[in-house]
Amino acid sequence: MKKNLLEKVGLTLSFIGLALVFQPFSSQLLYYGFILLGVGGFTYVYSTYLPNNPGGDVGPKTMIRWLVTLVGVVVFFVMLSIYLVPLLVV
Repeated sequence: MKKNLLEKVGLTLSFIGLALVFQPFSSQLLYYGFILLGVGGFTYVYSTYLPNNPGGDVGPKTMIRWLVTLVGVVVFFVMLSIYLVPLLVV
């Protein structure tokens, strides 16, 4: 998959989500807007961490490795905060 295509998909999802968040018609659309905004933002940020190859192609092995790394970092900090909050809040 091309890195530029993944970045454009992430930005498009983010803009659609942002439009749904700011619409005044339905609270259900607001809910889906937040989901699209989160997914689009994660996709864009994820795609910026992928390495730049000369042809622009990123192999599936590289994408999976970076995805596991990013998810692992998020899970680590969530687990760290779950551990530290009871110790710090007295």
